[in-house]
Amino acid sequence: MKAKLHFALTVLFLLSFSILATIYLVWLFYPLEISWLHLEKIVFMKSRQIQHNFNILMVYLTSPFHWQLTMPDFPSSKDGLHHFKQVKVLFHLAQVSCLLTLPSFLLFMKNVIQKGYGLLYKQALKIAALIPILLTMIAAVIGFDSFFTLFHQVLFAGDETWLFNPYTDSVIYILPETFFLHCFILFLLLYELSFCALLWQIRKKQHKRSSRQGTSESSA
Repeated sequence: MKAKLHFALTVLFLLSFSILATIYLVWLFYPLEISWLHLEKIVFMKSRQIQHNFNILMVYLTSPFHWQLTMPDFPSSKDGLHHFKQVKVLFHLAQVSCLLTLPSFLLFMKNVIQKGYGLLYKQALKIAALIPILLTMIAAVIGFDSFFTLFHQVLFAGDETWLFNPYTDSVIYILPETFFLHCFILFLLLYELSFCALLWQIRKKQHKRSSRQGTSESSA
């Protein structure tokens, strides 16, 4: 029972870790987004000016010590600030979840994976790894625009403040839908790599066990 709990928390850890890794990598590589998406031409600002405003936004969203958002070049409406506050809460939830589930992940690695019992959870890990792939297939069928809308309608049910008005919340111009598509792709890659690494460890341990058994039988 305890092992199953650690497994469930391990899946939650990998999910939280993938989300946080995506957030911080996107922050790191945002200068490339500015170039790829030609944001300077869209908002008529220099790259460093766009980056400065984005940094202020990301510090607000990720830091538990910042609860006031004021971007010098992008004023925010009441609805815009409300949505950013919701996103901030979700980011902090991912941070807390990652920290709280880390011990279970380490125990699962030590007591299950390293001891060669990971085969018992191999199928469940494959299913967990397939879920984002299924979501990607849905997004491909209905189009990312529709998927993006559906995602927000589910995550922020009953609240439409995520529908930014560019006239009152012009920051949306430096956060275009293509930017979020890149975020989704990055998250998918990180999530799948995390589970593939775990499955590879299970296979590696199983191969070593099989090799030992083969050696023992040969010696006998």
